Amino acid sequence: MHEIAGTLTLGPPKTPAAVRTILLPPFLVARLREHLANHDHSHVFVGADGGLWRRSNFSRRHWRPATDGDPRKVIASVIPGMHFHDLRHTHKTWMIEDGVPEVAQAKRLGHRLPGVRGIYSHVSAVVEQRLIDGLQERWENTARSAPER
Repeated sequence: MHEIAGTLTLGPPKTPAAVRTILLPPFLVARLREHLANHDHSHVFVGADGGLWRRSNFSRRHWRPATDGDPRKVIASVIPGMHFHDLRHTHKTWMIEDGVPEVAQAKRLGHRLPGVRGIYSHVSAVVEQRLIDGLQERWENTARSAPER
C-alpha cells in the first residue's frame, strides 16, 4: 500500500503470479456476500470512515485483541502472538494435511515450482475442487464441534 495525500491506495502486486483467481469455499463466499451487502464500500474490510485500515491500526484494534485476548473485555486469548501472515502458513499446512498436490499448493499461494516439476505439473479443475471441498469440510466440522452459545 502507498500513502498519497493522506489516502491509502493499493500498490501493484509483487509478482505476476500474484495476479490470480482464488477459488473460495461456499461458506466463505456466503459470509463475504452477507458482509458486503451490509456496507457501501468497494473493499471488504474498511474503517468507520470507509478508508482502508493501516496495518498498525488493524493489528492493534482488531488482530491482537482477537488472537491475544483482552482481559478488560473478558475476551480469552485464542493464539497469543499469532501474526496475520501466519494464516498463509496455516492454509499451507491444511493443504498438506488434505493431500493437495504441491503444484496446487504453490499456485494457490502465488508460488512457482522450480525445474521440471514446474514445467510439467498443472492444476486441474478436479484438484482445485478437492482443495475447496477440504476447506468447506474443515468449516463444517468446526461448526459442528463448536460449543452452543
